[in-house]
Amino acid sequence: MRLTGHLAVIAVGKLRRPAWREAQQDYVARLQRYTHLQLIELKDVVGHGVPDAVGKQRESQALLDAAADFPFTVALSADGREMDSLQFADFIRRKIELYGRMAFLVGGPLGFEPRVAHRCAFTLALSKMTFPHEIARLLLLEQLYRAATILNGEKYHK
Repeated sequence: MRLTGHLAVIAVGKLRRPAWREAQQDYVARLQRYTHLQLIELKDVVGHGVPDAVGKQRESQALLDAAADFPFTVALSADGREMDSLQFADFIRRKIELYGRMAFLVGGPLGFEPRVAHRCAFTLALSKMTFPHEIARLLLLEQLYRAATILNGEKYHK
């Protein structure tokens, strides 16, 4: 069974380590069996000769611009709401049924400006712990895949 709807992960930067890129490709391929998933990697600005505040502002605007066509957006932030995997699967099911399209926004190394979370419909925390943005992206993809298997009644190890 496919999730009717469209999911997008909009993230700042590309994964630099080959093993992380391989894991990302694996989860994207797995998720494509269940739903239309779009991975949008935005150009990172921070650390490229631009002051951090300016880079963070540009990356934040790029995230908002890329998510403009999605009626339901989720910002990933340690300040967000935590869910277990079953709750997350149900959350996705309900939002896809209601909105049809949803996007998850992942900031760069410095995160994003508060206005990004304020403009999103929901703020999600993967954990109270802090993760590098690259690992957060992989954790999100894994949880999206886990949610898809849960919604399809498939077994997925605990």
